[in-house]
Parts: sequence; structure tokens; C-alpha cells
Amino acid sequence: MDKLVCRVLAAWLLVTGSALLALPAMALDFRQAYELALQHDPTWQAARSESAAGSHEQALGRAALLPNLSYRYSRMRNDAEIRQDTVAGATRQDLAYSSYSSGFTLTQPLFDAAAFAQYREGKARAEAAGLTLERARQALAVRVLQAYTDALYAEEEVVLMRAHGRALEEEAERSRRFVAGGEGTRTDQMEIEAQRRLVEAQLIEAEDRRQDARNSLAVLIGHSPGAALAPLRDDARLQTPALPPLDEWRERAVAHNPELAAQRSLLEATRQHRNQQRAGHLPSVRLAARSQITDSNAENQVGQRYDTDSIGVEVQVPLYAGGRVRAASRQASDSLEQARFELDGAMAELLNDVERQYRMTLSSQRRIEAYRDAVAAAEARLDATRRSILGGERTNLDALNAEQQHVEAQRDLARARYDYLLAWLSLRWQAGVLDAGDIERVVGAFGAG
Repeated sequence: MDKLVCRVLAAWLLVTGSALLALPAMALDFRQAYELALQHDPTWQAARSESAAGSHEQALGRAALLPNLSYRYSRMRNDAEIRQDTVAGATRQDLAYSSYSSGFTLTQPLFDAAAFAQYREGKARAEAAGLTLERARQALAVRVLQAYTDALYAEEEVVLMRAHGRALEEEAERSRRFVAGGEGTRTDQMEIEAQRRLVEAQLIEAEDRRQDARNSLAVLIGHSPGAALAPLRDDARLQTPALPPLDEWRERAVAHNPELAAQRSLLEATRQHRNQQRAGHLPSVRLAARSQITDSNAENQVGQRYDTDSIGVEVQVPLYAGGRVRAASRQASDSLEQARFELDGAMAELLNDVERQYRMTLSSQRRIEAYRDAVAAAEARLDATRRSILGGERTNLDALNAEQQHVEAQRDLARARYDYLLAWLSLRWQAGVLDAGDIERVVGAFGAG
């Protein structure tokens, strides 16, 4: 009975395993790639850690304004030699005793310009850290789309090169028949063979590029993307409103771009750091309360114990620090100027990139339509050329040229379609308005259709 059960189970596993192997591997779509990148991409994970570290800056700055409570304890073994000159002459006394002290100290800043500037600096740096993380999150979507479309484009290149190679093999076979029948020339045959060899080399290069593109995508998602990626739909259209004018995109970028906002926060942090250094010339006032116990605290207090509670105000007035405050203030002022120029540079670069992505979005739409017409025209020309060859009006070299133009038109069309998606998403990213809805629009452009 046990043997029968084992045989049935083995047969079931064999059939099930065969069925599973027969199932086509599920294609990795863009949404899955983006979700995997959120879990595995090292750059995104580093940005999260950097933001988490920066978020503590506000607490660090606030600590300088809050009460500070400390406890001090000491117990010492002392050996002292006391020498004293008296009327009767010099005397010497050796003492061996234990001393002890214990006390709490509580302080609360009342006026401390440096501490207040430090708090405001920490708050600005914490804001910058949060904005930098948002920038990295939006950038991740663009980087995933770039890697995903690069992998798809590389795959299409391989497919086109293989199809081109098969077409050339057919042309070579046709040319051999023509030569054998006395209708063709050896020159045409040699030209086709040379072209076929060239396409073989191009196929090898395309396969290398495909592997490189897949490896880049694997770095983002944490593992190999598998055998297949969800292709771009033939009828892919982003369901979006009409593209607003460029000036509106520029205004959005200035108002909402996280990187620009982070630069502004860092500028404010640098300004507060300068104020903190300048505060080195100002007095500080703090409330202090102490409670301490001392026992045999000095040679003349051996055996004496004191319980002391005190409360009052401490004022510290800086008088001279060797020029440190002045030098630090100048250094902070120079750093502030640097931050201002960096903000201006970041804004100029951002606006240039917004315009570039805007123009790329518009031009890619026009390129797609033009390349669609070019592909259709190339297909018609190729078909007409092949018919003309049969009628003796064209040569095989004409067919080679028509086939080459057909492949190039298909490749350019694929690149234009991917460029449009990438430019549209990059424009949203640079404007600082990229959200989950935009991700879903891109997801809808991929898949069977």
C-alpha cells in the first residue's frame, strides 16, 4: 500500500512539475520593477539612511535650549605631606585619608544666542533631509524607467538584428539561385555576404548591450529581471491633460522641486551657522541649581562633611579667544556666499533641464508619428523592391538598401517611443510634481496590447 501511495505521489509530482515548466514565465512589468527597486536599490536605501540621519539634526539643535541635568561622583584615596613653618621651626605632617563628593547640577539657558542659532540650523538641516529623500524617491522612478526602457530597447535591437540576418540569408539564397540561373552577378552575391557578416557582428554587439542593460536593471531591483519584460504597447498613449506651456513648468519647478527646496533649507542652515559663530561675542545667561555632598574635600577639611544646595544665575561674558570668533565668523560668511551661489547654480541648471525635457516630450511625440510613417514607407519600398527584382527592374543591392532602411526606421521608432515616456516622467520629476498617479500612467503603457 505504501509503495502504491509513493508511486501515485511521484507521478503527480512529475505531471505537476512538467505543467509548471510548460507555463510561460511571467513578464516583469514596470510596476513590479519599481516596487522591487524600492526594496533593493542601494542608492535609494542610502538616501533613506541619509535622510534618517539628517532628521535628528533638529533634536540635536533643540537640545542646546533645553535643561541639562548631570550627576558627578568621585571617591579618592589621598596621601598628603603638609609642611609648615612656625616660630618653633618647620613641621611636617603626613596625612592619609579618603575623600568623597557627589552632586547633581541642573542648568537652563536663559539667554544664549549661539544655542538658539544652533537650534534653527538643526531645524533647517532636518527639513533639507526630508526634501532630499522626496527628491530621491521621485528620481528612483525615473531611474527605473530609464533602466527598464534601455533593457527593452536592447531586446528590440537584438530582435531586429536577428530578423535582418534572416532576411539577408534569404537574399543570399535568392542571389545564389539567380547566379546559378545566369540572372545574377557574383558581385551582388559577395555584397550580400559582406552585409550578412556585418549584421552578425552587429548582432553580437546588440546582445552585449542587452546583457549590460539587463544587468543595470538587476542592480536596481535586486535580482535578474528574468526571461521577459512587459513590452511597450503598440497603442501606448499616456492619458494626460494637454501639456501646459513651458513657463508654467518653470514656475512649478521653482515652487515645488524638492532639490531646490532642500538647497534653500541648506542656505538657511548656513545662515544660522554664521549667526552661531557671531554669537561668540555675546554674553550668555543660564539658571543653575546644584545639590552636592562633599566629605574631606581638602587637606584642611579632613573629616568634615558638607551638604550644599545652591540656586542662582550664571553669566558668562567672552572677552578674548585669540581671534577664533572673528575667524570662525568670516569662515561662516564665506560659506554662506558659497551656498547662495550653489542655489543660483542649481536653479539655473534645473530650469535648463526642465526646458530640455519639455522640448524632448513635444519632439518625441512628433518623432513617433514621423517614424511610424517612415516604417510604413520602408515596408512598402522593401516589398516593391523585391517585386521589381523578380521583374528584372531592381538588383539585390537595392533590396539590401531597402532592408537596411526598414531596420533603421523600426529602431528609431522604438527609441522615440521610449524617449517620450522618459522625457514626460522626467519633466514631472524636475517640476517636483511626480506622484503615484504618474507611475500608474506609465504602468498602463506597458503590457500586451
